[in-house]
Amino acid sequence: MSNVPIPVGWKVVVKPKKGKTTSDGGIDVSATVEAEEHLVYIGELLALGEQAFCARTKGGIDMAAWNAKPQVGDFVMYPPYSGMRIRRAGEDERFLLLMNDTDIVALIDDPDAYYSWIDA
Repeated sequence: MSNVPIPVGWKVVVKPKKGKTTSDGGIDVSATVEAEEHLVYIGELLALGEQAFCARTKGGIDMAAWNAKPQVGDFVMYPPYSGMRIRRAGEDERFLLLMNDTDIVALIDDPDAYYSWIDA
């Protein structure tokens, strides 16, 4: 994806995983895609701020000592309603999320192995 904003500090940019627009039975569920966007908790990490996963949290946790640090291109899991939705003017691309590095709660090896309620 081109034109990804450059996050600063401990911010990261995530592209949420796109949900299904048709059910396994072939039914159009595109009307529920907007609702699903609030339930998708997996996305691809597109950009990292210079201090992302390197600083100490307010609670004193040193993230630089973590063994598993998300990198650009990794798929990650985050809580619902995390971050701020952003979209470049004139682009039809789905929104991106600008969030704190501490909003990332897990690394995902295969994003297709996980689904939200609407995919079931």
